[in-house]
Amino acid sequence: MIEISPEAVHILGIAQASLTALATMVAVGVAFLAKPSRATLYWSCAFALGMVATFGVVAAGINDAETIRRICLDALLGAPALLWSGFRALWGLRPYVWAGPAVSVFAAVILVAVGDSGLFATAYRAVLIVSASFAVLFFVHWLRLADRRDPVVLPFAVLSLAFGVLAVATAIANLVSPPESGDDLGLIRVTPSAGMLLYICSAVIAVAGLSIRDRMQRRDTASAEHWASFQADAAARLTDARRSREPMSMIYLRLDDLSELRQAAGSTALSLASDELGRVVQSVFSAESTICSPQVGTVFALVARPDPGVRDLLRVCLEQVSQMDVAGRMPVQPSASAGWATTSTVGYDLSALIYLSREAAEFADDNGGDRWERVSATVVDRMLNQALRS
Repeated sequence: MIEISPEAVHILGIAQASLTALATMVAVGVAFLAKPSRATLYWSCAFALGMVATFGVVAAGINDAETIRRICLDALLGAPALLWSGFRALWGLRPYVWAGPAVSVFAAVILVAVGDSGLFATAYRAVLIVSASFAVLFFVHWLRLADRRDPVVLPFAVLSLAFGVLAVATAIANLVSPPESGDDLGLIRVTPSAGMLLYICSAVIAVAGLSIRDRMQRRDTASAEHWASFQADAAARLTDARRSREPMSMIYLRLDDLSELRQAAGSTALSLASDELGRVVQSVFSAESTICSPQVGTVFALVARPDPGVRDLLRVCLEQVSQMDVAGRMPVQPSASAGWATTSTVGYDLSALIYLSREAAEFADDNGGDRWERVSATVVDRMLNQALRS
């Protein structure tokens, strides 16, 4: 029989407890709180069960409370069934959420009942197969549902199958070479626990990956819908303005050095600064303007005012941007560059106003930023030179 030192078992238990705690925080924070649903709830419950059970196993081992250790060890075996239920809910199938608690209770009753009769190793391998069967069921469903198969879940699917193979191999080994002592603690504690570390890692990657990607897709969809609405409203206003010869201006503002800011401050801080930029533009150019933020750190505003009025508002806007309250969020105080395209120069074509105002803002950013640039012959010459060089 392979002997495993108590120190190795303890260290492995601490590692597993730390990992399950981290996985629970990720599942709750990234998945459930960001997108509450039955799937994210079941996933969060699975990781929470794993965390509590693992801490119980470690604590019971330190205090030599064998009965409590067995109960917690068996409770942990219900986590794969809860993960399976979460994915079934995600796929629109009946989740059978009772399976996870049922496995935990069944395993605890069986292993506490065998006590010190010498059947613990055999009983544990039996309940391990029951737990692993849900991991295999997940793998089978993942293969069958080709239209819902997702690459981010692939590592978890592979390790779910490996979990099932490990459980069966352990049971076969028990039949071929029964443990002499009846409680083969070395392998049955360490081998599944080591495999569980990889299983938990792959599970939290799948859960967090699905949640983050889904949130990004929803954000991109909302942004696309907002941009389409802006274009429709702006085109209608420009059509009416052309008939009445009303002066209109397209203003494009962008935070200076966007790439550097993203690298230095991170996406979250940059998103907060972008929201603050949108609020500044909304307050300065009033509710009468048509405003849209198609990308982080950028804002378009279609303004119905004469040129002198727009010029004054641009000065006020850039001044307020340079005074935005972003303390503790950004490494430097952000500034913005603005591009200004007027219908008196460009005409009432929406595409031309958008394109040229963006080019003017890039020109202002290249010249040091924290300034505005009106579409002029200089901006057009710059565009032509860049086109010739490319």
